[in-house]
Amino acid sequence: MSRGTRWVGPCPFGRAGSRGREAGRIGASLTLLVASVACGGGSAGGPVGARVAVAQESGWTADLEVVDGHPLPPAGYGTLSQDDITIPLESGTLLIKAVPLSEWVIRLTAPDTYRRLSGYKLSRGEDVIRSARRAGERGWPLVLLVTFFTRNLQDSFEPYDLQIRSQSFIYRPLDILPVTPEFTRNQLRQQEAQMALYLFEGEIDLNLPLGLVYQGAESTRWSGIRSRLDQEMALVRSRAGTRGD
Repeated sequence: MSRGTRWVGPCPFGRAGSRGREAGRIGASLTLLVASVACGGGSAGGPVGARVAVAQESGWTADLEVVDGHPLPPAGYGTLSQDDITIPLESGTLLIKAVPLSEWVIRLTAPDTYRRLSGYKLSRGEDVIRSARRAGERGWPLVLLVTFFTRNLQDSFEPYDLQIRSQSFIYRPLDILPVTPEFTRNQLRQQEAQMALYLFEGEIDLNLPLGLVYQGAESTRWSGIRSRLDQEMALVRSRAGTRGD
């Protein structure tokens, strides 16, 4: 097996009793998500909606995503939409969208988008850390918010067939944490979206070209998104400096 390829054990969705426990965690997580979004207002002396999401009890803090001492961009000055940072992929009749929830990426989005996307990490932080530790990750993993759609009246999908290609290595998910309650059915109806948090090895470098792969189909749109992020990064730092924060 080549380095960088992560083969996991049997899909956790098939374990007896796991669906009931997972549904309970999802309900609690969505409640926390709503609360985190509702509390994401501006703070005195900063831009409206710029308050950094921090919840120690969730298991996630921004410090977990500081790499090699490089500071994160300031929150609250971005203007990008969720679509601007979304990697699209089509495979037959399936439509897949993946959003990297890396802190430096989502801080370049508009304040309301930042609060909403960071809410996923706040609500599932403990689950993410536990899953990453079980898979041997020491730090915070690469987390993608993945959504599956279909053009058909009904369709199916294989969650673990969604992989990342980076520097000639193929990375399988370390784990998948459902967001929508019926994700574990692996079934789609028309106009229905199924969502989950995908955990990948933290060594995957978003500064490098990467491909999103599903059953032979591949999207290399990240390179264009990365260029857009570079432009927005410069603008964010300029806005923050101009306003004296």
